[in-house]
Amino acid sequence: NKLAAMGEMIGAIAHQWRQPLNNISLILHFIRDNIKQENFKETQLNSFIEKAKEQIIYMSQTIDDFRDFYKPSKQIVNFDIKKAIQSTVDIMQTQINKYDIEVTIKGKSLHVDGYENEFKQAILNILSNAKDAISLKEKNFKARIDIEIFEKNNKKYITIFNNAGNIDNSIIDRIFEPYFTTKFETKGTGIGLYMTKTIIETSMEGEIYVENKDDGVVFTITLKAFSSTK
Repeated sequence: NKLAAMGEMIGAIAHQWRQPLNNISLILHFIRDNIKQENFKETQLNSFIEKAKEQIIYMSQTIDDFRDFYKPSKQIVNFDIKKAIQSTVDIMQTQINKYDIEVTIKGKSLHVDGYENEFKQAILNILSNAKDAISLKEKNFKARIDIEIFEKNNKKYITIFNNAGNIDNSIIDRIFEPYFTTKFETKGTGIGLYMTKTIIETSMEGEIYVENKDDGVVFTITLKAFSSTK
C-alpha cells in the first residue's frame, strides 16, 4: 500500500512539474537569445528572472502540498469534508485539465471526526480511477465528475459520479478486491480501490459501495454524523 501511494505521489508530482519546468526552459532560452541585443534592458532581464522564480516557488510548494497530503494522520481530528475534497481535486488539477474534465462539488460544508489525510487518499483513489476511465474516451468526449455532499437520516454522504461508462455487471462486485483490475484500467497496481475501501470502512468506520448510473458510475460513501455541522 505504501509503495502504491508513493508511486501515485511521484506520478502526480511529475504531472504538476512538467508545465513549470517547460516555462523555465523557455525563459532561459529567451534570455540566451536576447541578452546580447542592444535593446534588451536590465529591467527585462529582472522581469524574466522573477517569472522563473515564481515557477520555482510553485514547484517547491507542490512538494510541500504532496508531502502533507501523503503524510499519515496520527490522530483523529474534526475536519471539513468539502474542504478536504476540494484539496484533493486541487492536487489533481493538472491531470483534470489535461483531459478537460468538468468537476463540480455540490453541498454544504459538513464536518466529521476522522483521519483527514487518509480520507483524502481515499477520495484521490476514486478520482484517479475516474480519470483513468475518462482517458480512454475519444478526444471530443465531454468528461464529468460530479461530487455531492449531503446529510440524511443522521448520516453524512459523499457521492462521486463520473460519466465514463458503466462497469460490467459481472465484475462490479469485485472492484474493491485487492489486485483486481477492471477492463477500463490499463495500468496501476489494482489496489487503489481496495485501499479506499479499507480507509473508509476501517479508519473512518463508514461504508462505501459502487453502482452503475445512467452513462457512468457512482461511488457512495457513508459516514457517521456524530460531529458538528458548520
